Amino acid sequence: MDFWDELRFATQVMNDAKRTLICEPDTVDKVRALVESMGVAGTFEVIASAACPPGKILVLDEQALTAAQNQTLQQIARGTLRRP
Repeated sequence: MDFWDELRFATQVMNDAKRTLICEPDTVDKVRALVESMGVAGTFEVIASAACPPGKILVLDEQALTAAQNQTLQQIARGTLRRP
């Protein structure tokens, strides 16, 4: 691999590792502070949601959800979607 390939690979790995943390609105500041203190603010985006169960932090992999959605849409378009 040349330098640019290695840089693209490293960038892809960092982007693949990104996750969204969803927490209760009253704990969002504490969770953000914890993420920042751990030095992983570039990896985790913290958002508040009233739909988050009390005392829980939900981890969302948006890229995986998007990939699954795209795969399902492709299967529908091809007529190969298997229904449970």
